[in-house]
Amino acid sequence: MHAGALAVLVLIAALAVLVPLRALHISADGLTITVHSRNVDSDAVVQQAGVSLRTGDRVDRRGDALVVSRATDVVLSVDGNSYAVRAQADTIAELLDRAGVTLGADDSVVRDGEFVATAASLVSTSAHADQPLTIAVRRAVPFTVVENGQQLSLRSSSATLAVALRDAGVRLGAGDEVEPSLDTPLTAGMDVHIDHARELVVTLPEGRSTVYTLASTVGDALAGSGVALPADYRLDPPAETVVSAGLAVHVIGITEQQDLETERIQSYVVYQPDPTLPHGTQHAVAGQDGVHYRQYKVISEDGTQVSRQLASEWDDPPTVDTVVYYSTAPAPPVAAHESSGQWRDMVCSYDWDCNWALAVIACESGGNPDAYNPQGYVGLFQIWEDYGANLRDPATNIAAAYSIYTSHGTSAWPNCP
Repeated sequence: MHAGALAVLVLIAALAVLVPLRALHISADGLTITVHSRNVDSDAVVQQAGVSLRTGDRVDRRGDALVVSRATDVVLSVDGNSYAVRAQADTIAELLDRAGVTLGADDSVVRDGEFVATAASLVSTSAHADQPLTIAVRRAVPFTVVENGQQLSLRSSSATLAVALRDAGVRLGAGDEVEPSLDTPLTAGMDVHIDHARELVVTLPEGRSTVYTLASTVGDALAGSGVALPADYRLDPPAETVVSAGLAVHVIGITEQQDLETERIQSYVVYQPDPTLPHGTQHAVAGQDGVHYRQYKVISEDGTQVSRQLASEWDDPPTVDTVVYYSTAPAPPVAAHESSGQWRDMVCSYDWDCNWALAVIACESGGNPDAYNPQGYVGLFQIWEDYGANLRDPATNIAAAYSIYTSHGTSAWPNCP
């Protein structure tokens, strides 16, 4: 035994002479430590430097440098089971390969709660660096989508329905209806119903709006759209039109107004006999000009008039002609020398110079009650025909002449006698 021990000591002394003392630089945990050692065992040198090694850690020699690569603490969850492992791997794919975990085409990986590719680094992104990295394998599950009546069979390992539909290329737009809701966790065998809204381009009196709707008719689509519609309107195409994608709808605003027209109606002077008046007198009842009103209902569409209808009409005040009543009472007896002339009795019944008046008749009409001047003068005294009605009647004509005489005197007949 003493001989054996002595042999070992001799061997150690020989190695100490043969293996020189070397300076080695150890990198571990962000620190670099320099040690001098003749030991050729890298792990032993690292531990000699006071760096502890755990299962899975690896020491790589690079010339005079020893680099300690720490294994990663991982909680691996696969198919409902969880395993605590220390992995010496650079990527998740390496870890899964060493753990013998195979991924299907639609399976996915979650690192610390975040979906990542299998090529992602095996480094924790958690704020709690002292906690083990969690890697979970999500197996794809089948689910069915009925899209506008068309059934699709899909598979996904996404956490929610929204992500599963996105990854499957199912495009959703404004107004689309999805049942169950998009934030529902995806489960195996889930039935999903999608109804895509159709787009309506709505032109309004004040501008244009786009409406996305699931309604079947134009009227129902606008009723549920929240678009502010005019108080009175019509639709083009009509409300019962079936909705199709991209359909253009024109909301035509209808306005109703009242348009009032006025017309002034001129009154006239008419002469009427009155045997109750004293001989040679007349009595006038004053009339008035009238105003005639017409009320129209005006309909406009988008500011353009489309109809105008008479709604009502009335007079206020009504037109009333001025009536001059003249006496037809017989004249009192006159001297024999005053009774000559066909119209003498009637002319001389008025309070004027009857000989002058008779001379005017002779000058103007020659005593013909039907005399008519093409310029519009009528009867014995040739009175303007618009002065009154029935001026060919001798009594009416003489009464009118007397009325003119009382207003203007003899100057009304400047050329006679």
